[in-house]
Amino acid sequence: MTGKGVCWTTRNLDEGKRKKITEERLASLCKKAYELSILCVVKVSIISFTPGETDNFTWPSLTEANEIVTNYLACPEKQRQYKLVEHEAYLQSIVNDREKEIRELEKMAKEKEMENLFNQLVEGRKKFDEFDVCDIKGLLNLFNDKRAKLDQMEMQLSGNVANEIGANDNNAGEENDGHPN
Repeated sequence: MTGKGVCWTTRNLDEGKRKKITEERLASLCKKAYELSILCVVKVSIISFTPGETDNFTWPSLTEANEIVTNYLACPEKQRQYKLVEHEAYLQSIVNDREKEIRELEKMAKEKEMENLFNQLVEGRKKFDEFDVCDIKGLLNLFNDKRAKLDQMEMQLSGNVANEIGANDNNAGEENDGHPN
């Protein structure tokens, strides 16, 4: 597996290179953990060990990491599960919001695409028989939307005209004082 031109698999590297890569990644992970602890006001600890080796890595320190794990384990099982559910529900709400944004963006992109096809059709750059079934359905929806907007505008205009006619009828009996209305 590769990412940004860097080999993410370290199994085939010699011990020195593997240690250097591990140190770099742990430093990056510690930076993210620190940011997370500050931004979210949570306790974060990192414990890393390699089976068969006596050295381990703890962040922020062995004492603090030990304290965080001990405090977590001291919580009743029900409370630990509750906290996990809270975080899951929070993350799910974020995912749902993102999915909603994506659907709205996809809808806007489809509307723009249909507007573009409509303009190409009106300007004669494309013929109706050049569109596929999805495009035709999209254009029909666009036509229906445009028709509904036109009908709504027509109703508003006819309502305004009726109001103006009624207002003029009310003024018909008044005397003209020589000033134009």
